Amino acid sequence: MLLTFVDVIKPFIKLDADLSEGITYDSRNRSLLWIDIKRGCVYRTFLSGKEEPGEVKCYKADGSVGVIGLTSDVDKVIVGASKSVKILNMKTGETEVVAKYPKDNVASNGWQLRSNDGSVDSNGNFWVASMCDFSCPEVLDLGTLYRLNAKTLKMEPVITGTGISNGLNWYDGHMYWTSSKEHIIYKFETDSATQLPDLETKTPFVKIAEVFKGYSDKSFVKGEPDGFCMDSRGHIFTAVWGTNRAIELDTSGKLVREFIFPAKRVSCTTIGGKNMNTLFVTTGLNDEPDADPNDMGGCIFKVDLGSGVKGVEKNKWKGPLTA
Repeated sequence: MLLTFVDVIKPFIKLDADLSEGITYDSRNRSLLWIDIKRGCVYRTFLSGKEEPGEVKCYKADGSVGVIGLTSDVDKVIVGASKSVKILNMKTGETEVVAKYPKDNVASNGWQLRSNDGSVDSNGNFWVASMCDFSCPEVLDLGTLYRLNAKTLKMEPVITGTGISNGLNWYDGHMYWTSSKEHIIYKFETDSATQLPDLETKTPFVKIAEVFKGYSDKSFVKGEPDGFCMDSRGHIFTAVWGTNRAIELDTSGKLVREFIFPAKRVSCTTIGGKNMNTLFVTTGLNDEPDADPNDMGGCIFKVDLGSGVKGVEKNKWKGPLTA
């Protein structure tokens, strides 16, 4: 497969957001959901028959939020909040805590942590990572990737000593997990029943520096893999923070397609739409001193992936929807 490039010029949803992330599509009611990490908001819009967005509604869930997951109720989502996991009711705007991080999500050195990316596995458990809060002077390896057990409501540590835990998914007996601080997407063999990774099988699936090593712009090798989704073939569509790009990788880790946006900080992807072949992409505000004045960070973008791509329905949280 030859490498192809897709330039995306205009946003799908023009939004004044700080850090749009965690984008999710729900085919049951054709809704598109995402978060603003820094503002602690969950957003939702319903797509029309012509795939245009409707009114965007914002639901304040916490001081910051890192990830959301779908549940059995189309109007409720599970939310990774700053110190807990909550259920957000989008009919009422109310939240209920269903589980708390150990020690109020405070690290061993006393620094406050917050939620970052995660996912829902095929058994309905909610995976959510902790990492240094925005108040921390730097990002140290103080975080943990947890599995919130849907049956016991225990926050079970899976991978400890993480810096920036991001995109997470499962395919063909393997778990794929992004360590943004290392600029690597890792691959693990998993237990078929529990989806838990065998940590001894941890191997780099993709090193971003190697993906972009042929580029003249050396800043690309510093790009951080961020949130990602997978299609039915096992291809990964990952955002690459700091590069204006999302990229498609095949099952061998080969780069096959690049999507280029008018926003430097590309943060997360999902596949949805009526034909389940539209890539929706979130971005973050570029507040660097030398930022392009035309940077459209914060907006939501979309790309038609063509008939050869089929997205995968999101797993649903199988735990309680009330505390």
